[in-house]
Amino acid sequence: MISIKDIAQELQVTPSTVSRALNGKKGVSAQLAARIVKKCQEMGYKRNAVAQSLITNKTHTIGVLIPDITSRYYSFVVKGVHAYLEAQGYSMMLCNANRHAATERHYLELLQTRRVDGILLISMTAKPEELLQLSASGMPIVQIDNLVTPQLSAVVNDNYRGATQLFEHMVSLGCRHIACMLGREDNQTTIDRLRGLRDVMARHQLPLDEKALIYIDSTPEEAYRRTPELLATRPDAIFGINDMVTVGIMRYCLEHHIKVPEQLRLVGYDDIDIAALMYVPLTTVHQFKFTLGKTAAKLLLDEIADPTQPHQTITLMPSLKVRLSCGERLNTKPQRLKVSSLPDARPQDK
Repeated sequence: MISIKDIAQELQVTPSTVSRALNGKKGVSAQLAARIVKKCQEMGYKRNAVAQSLITNKTHTIGVLIPDITSRYYSFVVKGVHAYLEAQGYSMMLCNANRHAATERHYLELLQTRRVDGILLISMTAKPEELLQLSASGMPIVQIDNLVTPQLSAVVNDNYRGATQLFEHMVSLGCRHIACMLGREDNQTTIDRLRGLRDVMARHQLPLDEKALIYIDSTPEEAYRRTPELLATRPDAIFGINDMVTVGIMRYCLEHHIKVPEQLRLVGYDDIDIAALMYVPLTTVHQFKFTLGKTAAKLLLDEIADPTQPHQTITLMPSLKVRLSCGERLNTKPQRLKVSSLPDARPQDK
């Protein structure tokens, strides 16, 4: 393997001169630096990343921590992160918290020990004091999607505005008894979208059944299992906190012969790629997932380059995506499910 000493010997300079040239430090003329770089290319010299990081105190690696690696929503966000980091010469270390607080804390500690230059975090379980302590240790952090603390930078979606647009659309189609399968109760995304529902229902002087609001780990499997609880409240429409949750609800309806949207109207949130491909195309809210990740990556690198830069929160605006699952082409108003029409069977374990 070619070393700095080999390059120095070929050019009859000192190894420290080669090192200064490769690290862009003063004391080496432009002409000599160009000769050194050219000789490195000719001889196939490759830098030792570990040694380089010890010299510069930079690894050019960003830690990215997400709740669920199987989520199509998070995968598109990560794709945006990767696209920006790669263009800037940075690598990415991706960690999957698997929706567990202890696993998330473990990875935050691991990323510190691996000396990443900064962390991009989508968290469902972090506490504000944990992130502030990590930031105080000198680790740049940018939150994505879910705002844990306003004292650190973040790139988020306007969940309240997106939810308000969606629920106004549902009410305009005649939905009056809306049930919700929400995420974790203390999650800011859940809080903002539920606030949108409450405000829309209050504005139209419509009742909101608190028993028709349930909180789950937002996976399609959990949604499928908990669907009978919502059906017992006899809704005319159900909102899933994200599209995959609504996929779980729709699967239950399909298997138990509940027609969507004729008997029950369904809507989701996020507009992942499969939303338009479902057997009843899903009405949902489009979020700019790739842009979310790309914007967060840029914000983090800006803060790494200038640690004095004040923290900021960037909010992206979502948009309503109207399809067919909320009865958009039906000429009749939705009716509450009759008790006699509800399936007796419990969800099957599949």
